[in-house]
Amino acid sequence: MVKALKIIRSHEWWEFKLPPLLTLGYATALSSTMPLYKVGGWLVLLLLSIIIGAIYVSTINDITDMDEDLASGKSNRMAKIPAKYRWLIPAACILLGLVFISVFLKDTLSRVLYFLPWISFSLYSFPPVRLKKRGIWGVMADASGSHVFISLLIVSSVSAFTGRPIDWLWFTAVGVWAFTYGLRGILWHQFYDRGNDLKVNLKTFATRVDPESFKGIAILITVIELIAFTIMLVKVFIPLTLVFLALYFILVFINYKKLSRKLILVLAPEGKSYQIFMADYYHFFYPVSLLLFAALTQPLAWIVLIIHILLFNNVLKNTAKLLLKPANT
Repeated sequence: MVKALKIIRSHEWWEFKLPPLLTLGYATALSSTMPLYKVGGWLVLLLLSIIIGAIYVSTINDITDMDEDLASGKSNRMAKIPAKYRWLIPAACILLGLVFISVFLKDTLSRVLYFLPWISFSLYSFPPVRLKKRGIWGVMADASGSHVFISLLIVSSVSAFTGRPIDWLWFTAVGVWAFTYGLRGILWHQFYDRGNDLKVNLKTFATRVDPESFKGIAILITVIELIAFTIMLVKVFIPLTLVFLALYFILVFINYKKLSRKLILVLAPEGKSYQIFMADYYHFFYPVSLLLFAALTQPLAWIVLIIHILLFNNVLKNTAKLLLKPANT
């Protein structure tokens, strides 16, 4: 099981990609009259379908990166699998994805939004297109595939499931937020890998840009992200989300004071500890605040809260360790 999880790179997306997506489902459901626990089963099904897509993306990325990874000295999990078996995993994912899109998704918009990430990441990875090597186009393809399309899928699908028309202001704000947050994510990754990519002359966006000159752009992306997220908070206004936002910033301060973790937007300081701005809030504090509100106001919603925390609790565990850790150690 451990080897299988390493092959599909679950540590790269389980705690970082899935909770924000579920959060959008919780928020969209709370805007309807349907109790959250009744939407829970559908969210689990959506989550499974997204995991299938994430496994597809992880495996094709490793397969198509294999030569460059080995040339730069990076580990590549798919290199350890015999060549004749490597494509079995992505092929199985495609089959399961087709089953989901044909059997479970009933509305056209959700079907299109589920299909688009597969296309986006295939273009990102496979030659001759291989957008990963095409600068800004690779960045946009990754942000769209890993964040925008599936975030909007959650909104459209949960809206259809609850029988509620799509709130287009909410839909648009989610799309802008997902795109800008997705940009920060892939740009962080590319700049983090910049040294290895330069070794093999891989033409990513980060290898073509001086990190120092990028700081202003990072601020602009983050400002747009925060404006979109503010609209989201206002549109689905729950005071607990602001209380938990304050708790998040207290955690940021404690991290900085006790562990010297610098708060960054995109560019990670070399050899120093850091924390990515708003990441822990999106991954833990925001979804838990919504679920706690639901647990206090709806029957059986506490079950969803408990399941969520059992599945996604790295931030909680790290926070507990931080609070118990002596200062400056």
